[in-house]
Amino acid sequence: MTEMDENKKIRFLLDDGAEIIVRLNDNPAADALYEMLPLELTFEDFNGTEKIAYPPDSLPVDGSPDSCDPEVGSLCYYIPWGNLCFFYQDFRASSSLIPLGSVESGAEFLTQLDLAASVAADTADD
Repeated sequence: MTEMDENKKIRFLLDDGAEIIVRLNDNPAADALYEMLPLELTFEDFNGTEKIAYPPDSLPVDGSPDSCDPEVGSLCYYIPWGNLCFFYQDFRASSSLIPLGSVESGAEFLTQLDLAASVAADTADD
């Protein structure tokens, strides 16, 4: 199990007002994503399993796990393409996939991410 950072959360706000709250893992890639905030992202569906978006800069991979077994609600970073991925279906253990965090609330909106014209990502700390 990946350690969570109890103090870092990201709010993904869809243009219809729906929000997804993600508690970040404690690793350098997740920290770098947090430091990039706020972001405007555009998601697309990939393989009927995940919604993907490209952050403006690549995330550092050194010091972060380089594989994971994503579940529904996992937020990951795919190293070869440099994209964020929200899994709305369970997927197999995969290499080159850094676990960034897990959805804490709003998982029911994951399938709608690609329907939003844009998704605002910002801090959602308690």
